[in-house]
Amino acid sequence: MDLNSVLSPAYLSSLKGLALKARMVLEGTMAGRHLSPFHGFSSEFSQYKGYVPGDDIKFLDWKVYGRNDQLVTRQYRDETNASVYLVLDSSESMGYAGGDGVTKLEYATVLAASLALMAFGQRDAVSVAHGAGEPASFLPPRNSAAHLRQALQILESLKPGGVTNLETLFGRMAARLKSGSMTFLFTDLWQDPKAILTGLKEIRYKNQSATLVQVLAPGEIAFLDGTNLELVDMETKETVKISARHLKPQYLETLAAHTESLRSECFNLNVKFLRVETTLPYFQAMRQLLQRP
Repeated sequence: MDLNSVLSPAYLSSLKGLALKARMVLEGTMAGRHLSPFHGFSSEFSQYKGYVPGDDIKFLDWKVYGRNDQLVTRQYRDETNASVYLVLDSSESMGYAGGDGVTKLEYATVLAASLALMAFGQRDAVSVAHGAGEPASFLPPRNSAAHLRQALQILESLKPGGVTNLETLFGRMAARLKSGSMTFLFTDLWQDPKAILTGLKEIRYKNQSATLVQVLAPGEIAFLDGTNLELVDMETKETVKISARHLKPQYLETLAAHTESLRSECFNLNVKFLRVETTLPYFQAMRQLLQRP
């Protein structure tokens, strides 16, 4: 099986059903690998219990036996049930695709759905939220088959709309996070870095782990070809006439500075930063998401 073809955004876009797409991505991602982003939530010691025949001897505490001549086993509280928050920027700019590709929102949705399936399989509670500024929808974290279906339905029904305000979106979401949770943020990051970081710091303060995923279309990374063009802001509808050939070097320089500024600040905050292009096969994006630092 050629994963690059089968799990390409263009091919999966032709299929119906987000659950099917996410399952295919997850199977391709995990093929021959043992990956998980949900690490660090190991079992924590709870109490001692007197040993009885049939108990697993690997949990015997020999130090206690040496001190008190008493056989006891260590019991643990299962802490694998983490809360995993999937937050998507659904502003109007996320509806951009460029050419015949998938939109940034569709790409982010498939990645988020794949993470939701993985989290559910590991008994973690899944939460989904989206918005341009104020969260338009928030599904609290739970782990059940019915809840997973609801999460996937929300993701599948997402439509881009509204003006980007990540400071507000991240800040409002931070107030709803459970301490020690894990958050994945999907956005194109088309906003001033200072505003983004204000909200991101609040997210990081409440989380054991946070990952910021910048989703961009090819035309946004390489810029446009041509001479005289008229660009329309998808959110404000403002227009500007440009000479693409002359503006391209300045645009690429500004984009690189914008990205590196955010990457550097994320490093300082211990937030994983990942930039993906909407033509990158999903399984490759997922493997980068799941790769430990």
